[in-house]
Amino acid sequence: MAGGTFAGVATANGGDEGPLAVAVHMSEGFPTLTASDWVTHGDHAVVIEMVPGSERKGALPEDKKDNGEGHIPRTATMKVDQVLWSKPGAEAAPETYPVELLGWWWEGGSEREFAWQGEPRYEEGHKYIALLVKGDDGKWNATLHTMPYDDGKVGTGETAGKTSTSETAAKTASVHSADESQSLEKEANGKNAATVKQLLEAAQPTK
Repeated sequence: MAGGTFAGVATANGGDEGPLAVAVHMSEGFPTLTASDWVTHGDHAVVIEMVPGSERKGALPEDKKDNGEGHIPRTATMKVDQVLWSKPGAEAAPETYPVELLGWWWEGGSEREFAWQGEPRYEEGHKYIALLVKGDDGKWNATLHTMPYDDGKVGTGETAGKTSTSETAAKTASVHSADESQSLEKEANGKNAATVKQLLEAAQPTK
């Protein structure tokens, strides 16, 4: 995840099955809500999905076991299915790229899914529209705010481990965009990637 800052922890709804998840609040290092934000700070807007079978569960650090709680990370490989927009002069988008993801919160011998509040957890079998940024370390990462994109509809898919539709997404304001009537996800909700492409091509970067 590019440009994020840890801000706190809270309990939230978990996956479609299983125990509750722990939802983590994050703040972006730069704004990524509007189409203008995306073309200002990103290199590529892309449709992505997890490469099947690439997810790997990490190990809980020994010092976390001593504390009685801690985070179990995940790694995976993401595949770029489609490039919707590219910043002029940007290096070509990768076909695949490795990611480090939130995994599970371990406490008292039990595990719960771990996710950014109001954002996709990234799970196999789901698609997303993401803003890719190449970091100073040469690695590709998606910014925090990523849109679910199952069945060719923005807002339909996985968020924080739960599957929703564009209709339910429209009824529930995002924790990141409750006061942003012009957020890209709200403008494109229920529509397809071609609409996102048009909105980004029409947007002007901020100075």
